[in-house]
Amino acid sequence: MTAGRADPIGVDAPGAAAPVGRDLAQTLVFAGTLLLAAFLLFALQPIFTKRVLPVLGGTPAVWSVATVVFQGLLLAGYAYAHAMTRWLTLRASVVVHGLVLLAGSTFLPIAVATEAGAAQGGDEALWLVGLFLASVGAPFFALSASAPLLQAWYARSGNARAQDPYFLYRASNLGSFAALIAYPLAIEPVFGLAEQTRLWSAGYALAAGAVAACALTVLGGAHSRGPVAVTPEVACAAPSLASRLAWVGLSAVPSGLLVAVTAHVTTDVAAIPLMWVLPLALYLLTFVITFRSLATWPERPLAAVQVAGTAVVLGAAMIGRLPFAADLPLSLGLCFVAGLVAHRAVYRLRPAPSRLTEFYLCTSLGGMLGGLFAALIAPRLFSTVAEYPILLVAALACRPGALVAL
Repeated sequence: MTAGRADPIGVDAPGAAAPVGRDLAQTLVFAGTLLLAAFLLFALQPIFTKRVLPVLGGTPAVWSVATVVFQGLLLAGYAYAHAMTRWLTLRASVVVHGLVLLAGSTFLPIAVATEAGAAQGGDEALWLVGLFLASVGAPFFALSASAPLLQAWYARSGNARAQDPYFLYRASNLGSFAALIAYPLAIEPVFGLAEQTRLWSAGYALAAGAVAACALTVLGGAHSRGPVAVTPEVACAAPSLASRLAWVGLSAVPSGLLVAVTAHVTTDVAAIPLMWVLPLALYLLTFVITFRSLATWPERPLAAVQVAGTAVVLGAAMIGRLPFAADLPLSLGLCFVAGLVAHRAVYRLRPAPSRLTEFYLCTSLGGMLGGLFAALIAPRLFSTVAEYPILLVAALACRPGALVAL
């Protein structure tokens, strides 16, 4: 693992003539839009899932299918954003994405699609997938592309910070974190489902307007002609296969560990309401902390904590269960530290902005693969939560100087 990388070469040097105030205002518009879009995406999942639950009598399968569907839609949104940046000009991508957002608005307000019919016997899971796609697939897809697409636009803005737009990803994760905390504590207790759907629809309209504002700040600039992310004079070499695999692998391990730790603390440690919120909140915070330039990074202390904590967990698994007072903070702490280590490694391997959407597509793929392993594959292979210690060991390979010495 390298200690860092040189400044990206995907855009021209920042324009000295651009006023500082304009650059700051533009950055705030982009960051605010990304935060709002992420908040809406995270809020939509519990809102719509709760609308579907009464239809099926509260079956637990709804939550599992919802997770898979939303992860798939997120990956599709990232793939769409990557295609837009590779083959369309900035102006064309703005028009196309505007039409996609408009198409998504035709599915509002959020409602259970009546054309999905009723579940037929053993095809309930497949029916649920169709129901989710028909009901909220379009608006979720439109918003999911915002994180990579708006960052690609920002990289073409001529802003003083456009050479390294990855810091904007922190705004997306802050939005997700805010929705995660706000929904169970402030939204669900105060508003009924009907009010929640109306508020979400209003938020979608606001987000679409904010995306338009972002587009207006970059259209007409010196960087708006040619493909969104690559022009002949600034094109850079394609990432190596090793780099792509590293993006996928470094994203898969903490994602899978998140699912494994959540299953562990909610089944083996304590079945406390909203316990699942804690590991997910810590997971999101790791992106906020790591996706920025830092003069120093506590690699050795984190590595020491990770190795020692993993040794304790593995040792305890052989001799018996840890007490609640030790198991809960240890499990959450290891999930947090592993996320910091892996996501910092991903950030250090980030490519030039001209390859930004490919980078996010690979990280999204890795996140989905890790979640699928822990949520669907491992439970069918093991009779206990064996994926937890397996992924703890895999997380050790994400440390600098381990298996990712690129």
